[in-house]
Amino acid sequence: MLVNAISLPKREIALIKTRLKGLSPAWQDRLRRLSRFRWFEKARIVRGYGVSFRAQPLLVARYVLFDPEVGDFSYELDNEHELVDFLAGVLGLSQTTIAGYLAEIKNDEKLRGAMAKRARWRIDMKRRIHFGQRVAWYAVTRAVKPRLMVETGIKHGFGSLVLLSALERNAREGSPGRLISFDTDPFSGWVVDERLREHWRPVFASTFDLLDATLDGHEVDLFICDTPPSYETESFEMRTAMSHAAKDIVLIAGNGDRTTALPELAAELNGEYRHFVERPRRHIFPGAGFGLAHDMKP
Repeated sequence: MLVNAISLPKREIALIKTRLKGLSPAWQDRLRRLSRFRWFEKARIVRGYGVSFRAQPLLVARYVLFDPEVGDFSYELDNEHELVDFLAGVLGLSQTTIAGYLAEIKNDEKLRGAMAKRARWRIDMKRRIHFGQRVAWYAVTRAVKPRLMVETGIKHGFGSLVLLSALERNAREGSPGRLISFDTDPFSGWVVDERLREHWRPVFASTFDLLDATLDGHEVDLFICDTPPSYETESFEMRTAMSHAAKDIVLIAGNGDRTTALPELAAELNGEYRHFVERPRRHIFPGAGFGLAHDMKP
């Protein structure tokens, strides 16, 4: 039973049971069919993030009972207005321009429809997926107009999808570009629609093995590190990117400040480093934020 997996106090267990009884018979049947192991895993995730059922019972119950995701969470930002101010200041653009870029990805129903169609039969996916901090990557791509962009870490491919969508709009405005993405899993990137793959090169190998060789002879305008947080990995990838850097390269660390690799590199190269703290809307995930460095002087 779900409540046993969560290991909650008796009072809270009784509260969950009461709320479950209020569901329709059809929904109660669906819940009984769900895996107890999946409930246990999601309950473990809730505890790991320090979210209290006593303090936020509806938030916890909604996630454990109904949310299919157990990692690589999708969510809306609750502080998007702060993101607009942050990117406008970093990129030297107006708030109106940045807000317009964010509105593009937020209101792209064609993109969301294609994504929902591809995720239709996956039990680990929501029917309507939000991009979280990746909307910032979209806005940066629209602003920087990179000729070559590199991403490390693909997984489902939400980041790749966002970046390729931005490149598609850039190309329509006369600024074409392409994306190279790295991941060790050959099945990653499944969510990327076929029409967006023309300017995408996924490389299924370790960056330690092929990043430098793949970038040989090329200049990188935008580099996004979205691999699991590891100082060694981030430092290697960022420094390799800098050895192939275009004049005005922008570096983004998707793990926020969970490693010091990017701020250290920015300080070493007299660049500017800024960090944005995200706040997910109505989600048990507390958010991680991202780091951004530019004006590097190698």
